[in-house]
Amino acid sequence: MYIDSHTHFDIVMDWHHSDENTVIKNLKDHEIIHSVQVAIDTETSQWSYDFAKRNRDAGVLFTLGIHPSSYAGKKELTLLTDMVSRVMKTDPDIFFGIGECGLDYFRMKQQKSMQIEGFSTQIVLAKQYDLPLIIHIRDAFTDALELLKPRSPVWGIMHCFPGDRHAAQKALDLGFYISFAGNLTYKNAHILHDTAKYVPMDHILLETDAPFLSPIPLRGKKNKPEYVIHTYEYIAALKGTTCEKVKEKVYENFSRIKNRGKG
Repeated sequence: MYIDSHTHFDIVMDWHHSDENTVIKNLKDHEIIHSVQVAIDTETSQWSYDFAKRNRDAGVLFTLGIHPSSYAGKKELTLLTDMVSRVMKTDPDIFFGIGECGLDYFRMKQQKSMQIEGFSTQIVLAKQYDLPLIIHIRDAFTDALELLKPRSPVWGIMHCFPGDRHAAQKALDLGFYISFAGNLTYKNAHILHDTAKYVPMDHILLETDAPFLSPIPLRGKKNKPEYVIHTYEYIAALKGTTCEKVKEKVYENFSRIKNRGKG
């Protein structure tokens, strides 16, 4: 049994010219018992909610959130806050967390001030409901920590973790899990290899971020949730353990996150 803790089914279907029935069948055929449809703005937040409701029997969960590259004005943040309040009353069992949110100073598609305001609002929202934050950070790790630390305890997942072991330890110290994507399998990703060896298995998750970051041996192709299997196999070899043991630990970690704060 595998888990893909971070994917974008809407973009997967678009890029692969596929449909909902096909992607759900692929999950079942490849023994993916849980996958998380991750939102990037208020529009995809609503889509994610509807998609998860239709496919809860396939183990699909969803997030609500605004990506740092998406517009996060007062209207959008208010709408997101209202959506979270409503979903916590109606469907908390399939609601996984807040995100993906964070800071991205590499793309810089939104002004720094808007990114900080959007991230801060979502941190407060996650803390209010004791929900995990699904965090995207790129070239902004120091600023992200400065926003998180004063609001501690906060917790969640550092999605597609990009940093070295020292950055990983800072995230672990704050109570975050570290999630690795398909780029972990790339030959020249030496820093990530070292980080993955360093992070204890009880704080690791695995993801595709599909349709992005296809793992070896599928690099260069459009990613799919079922390709997460290759990342499981890679980290097992990196850790000197079996794929079965990796699956067990990731399942335990994911279940711990999924069930927290649900009463």
